[in-house]
Amino acid sequence: MRVENPSIVVWRAEQPVLWRAGAIAAEVVTSETVLPETVVVGLPSDDVRTTLLAVSPEERKHLTKSLPFMMEEQVADDVDDLHFVASALDDVHHLVAFTRRDRMSHWVAQLACDDSQICFAPEALCLPREGDECCAVIDGDNVVLRWSATEGARVDISLLPIVLESLAEPPSQLVMYGTDRAEVLSKLNDEQTAILDWRQGGWGSILLLSQATPAINLREGDFAPALPLAKWWRIWKTAAIAALVAVTLQFVSDFSQFQSLKTQNLELRAAIQDAYRRANPRGAVVDVEKQLDRQISEYTGDDGVIAFTPRLVNVVMATMAHNGRVTSVNYSGGELRLNLTVANFAAVEKIRQQLEQAGLTAMLETSSARGDEVRARLRVEVS
Repeated sequence: MRVENPSIVVWRAEQPVLWRAGAIAAEVVTSETVLPETVVVGLPSDDVRTTLLAVSPEERKHLTKSLPFMMEEQVADDVDDLHFVASALDDVHHLVAFTRRDRMSHWVAQLACDDSQICFAPEALCLPREGDECCAVIDGDNVVLRWSATEGARVDISLLPIVLESLAEPPSQLVMYGTDRAEVLSKLNDEQTAILDWRQGGWGSILLLSQATPAINLREGDFAPALPLAKWWRIWKTAAIAALVAVTLQFVSDFSQFQSLKTQNLELRAAIQDAYRRANPRGAVVDVEKQLDRQISEYTGDDGVIAFTPRLVNVVMATMAHNGRVTSVNYSGGELRLNLTVANFAAVEKIRQQLEQAGLTAMLETSSARGDEVRARLRVEVS
């Protein structure tokens, strides 16, 4: 990953300070300091150790859980008190960094960046390096140096010559940043002085040349940054409140409408039941609609049966046309039986003939005269 204008936070006398690219002095980090997005936190290399570990493909699957036990013989402290992080360099080799848990907690708390995505790496691995050179920077009474892709340290400046002599592979060049060249030369031997490439400046000058992020980040595992909920809330607070108000109002509206419809439904069903009782006052009421459907299904004209209602209209109209009236009606099995009251026998015959003309089969079953009117019974087939 490439970044522009990097910055770095390092510790000076237990106090975090911020170096910006090109700066000649560091800024003390306080609670009011806004860290740049490109900042890297360089943890003190005397508190963070790194090593190279060969891991088989089978072990890679469970490396996160097994790493403390794999490193148990290489550390003096109890592994339960240490925080381990591994980063793959290739298919076999992993860069491992570890430090004490209490120190890691202290650094995170000092920067108040629990929800930040800032990279926490050993400060030595933040130094730029090319080929087999060794890069170093004077930081107060100490010197931070890096002599390989995975190794570096922070030591007292007086110990710099000893550290350089102890390296398994002597560097071809010693690139050093600082402000007092004479002091450094007074501590180096002739061989070390011969390979010295002195550059005036400090971390600010180094950052102008370093644009690669470190290969490892200790903000993992138990110290992985939490989701930035507070930041998200500040950004989306207004929209969230508006959405909550809208949802609440919609819920109240929907609930009120539901209660209203529920009340209307109860009133409607009560009205349906009352209407059913007026039509059929006997029997139990279970499902009014189904019961009525079953009771009038024989009048619907399904399955080849002519609809009952139009035929009843024909009968009533024919009877009224001859000044008669229908006194009773009985319908069963496609036959309509009705009792009529008319003025004379001739009116009965005319009613029967009119029904015949309407396409019905009408037969006179009985007729009798009572006073000045005639009562007759007709059978009309409606199927």
